[in-house]
Amino acid sequence: MAIVVDAISFLLSGLLLAGIRSDRDVPARDERRGLVREIGEGLAFVLRHPILRMIAACTASANLANAMNNALSVLFLINVVGITPGVMGLLFSVAGVGGLVGAALVGPMSRWAGSARTIWLSSLLTTPFILLVPLAAQGWRLGLYAFAWFVVSVGIVVYNVSQVSFRQAITPDHLLGRMNATMRFIVWGTLPLGALIGGVLGEHLGVLPAVWIACALTPLSVIPLLLSPLRRMRDLPEPVSP
Repeated sequence: MAIVVDAISFLLSGLLLAGIRSDRDVPARDERRGLVREIGEGLAFVLRHPILRMIAACTASANLANAMNNALSVLFLINVVGITPGVMGLLFSVAGVGGLVGAALVGPMSRWAGSARTIWLSSLLTTPFILLVPLAAQGWRLGLYAFAWFVVSVGIVVYNVSQVSFRQAITPDHLLGRMNATMRFIVWGTLPLGALIGGVLGEHLGVLPAVWIACALTPLSVIPLLLSPLRRMRDLPEPVSP
């Protein structure tokens, strides 16, 4: 039944997307220069840009660590912490609330700290809280798990809204699709790898040590942003040419 409800939610999402109306024109066929060449242009634009490639590195490494954690979370909560599936669902829902809070905070935070600065601040200030996750246990320490994922979820939403807005602002219109496709290929490509690594570590080292490793890797994902020009900027720059 849970899977059925989830499937219905995707159907409703598709119907809502189908209702979006846009007046953008589709490029004429004679303006298209071949799939391989266009993929290369998008990849070159991302990798040559001093900020985009750092955002890609940050997001890809964070997704790798989160995928490791996701592969282990059910085993950790059921077998190590010893809670019931119902309580586990309740803990997961707290993260969803954190996402809603993050969506409400991104605007005020961008105005206060700056739209560019918010990208790395959101990650720097929230990802360390994930180190509370492996400390979860029966009783009041379940609150550590819920609080950790609440804060991390706030940071994830603030970061994603900020960095996607940044990417769109600095990318010329004719490269937006290729830039987004390249970024998604890079940052989502680490998800299956992270799940595989998490499963292998959990099998050979044990679930709790593997969770510690995944959580320890998460805060390190902000390092590329701290080494990028983004750290010296406050707000979005003017759009640049490729």
